[in-house]
Amino acid sequence: MFDELEAGTQVDQSGTAAVDCRGLLDPPVPSSYFGNCVSATFKLESTAETFMGEEGFSAAASSVSDLVEELDETVALKLPDILASFPILPPGSQLVSVAGSTRFGVYGLDFGWGRPERVLVVSIDQGEAISMAEGRDGNGGVEIGFSLKKNEMEALIDLLNDGLKK
Repeated sequence: MFDELEAGTQVDQSGTAAVDCRGLLDPPVPSSYFGNCVSATFKLESTAETFMGEEGFSAAASSVSDLVEELDETVALKLPDILASFPILPPGSQLVSVAGSTRFGVYGLDFGWGRPERVLVVSIDQGEAISMAEGRDGNGGVEIGFSLKKNEMEALIDLLNDGLKK
């Protein structure tokens, strides 16, 4: 992911995220429901340079906010169209996906052997995905996880170090 950013190329960026549909459906899924009720949201509209400038973090946050704002009771019905759009990504595009949510309450789960001390989404080691969960301390924080190749992690560390020096 960072190789293209370093080279300054115009790589199309797209994003997808899992969406908890329980509160969006009409009629709503009962709170006692135990299982998945997840759909996806997908958007392709930016290049890597959008996220690399001084306003990059703000641009990323705005993009995620726009995805959330578009959600309504029809989210589950749109899933076939969303899935059909994945194969039409332009060659060379990067798809960044988000697994998990700060609202899934993973640290509050107890299947009989106690609450988890640490939650990891191991499926993010394939491709360009990140995971999100609420902070385990319950104070409103967010845990973000990702997996990069060694050279990509080194490039990220350099970018962060350069940004902290400014």
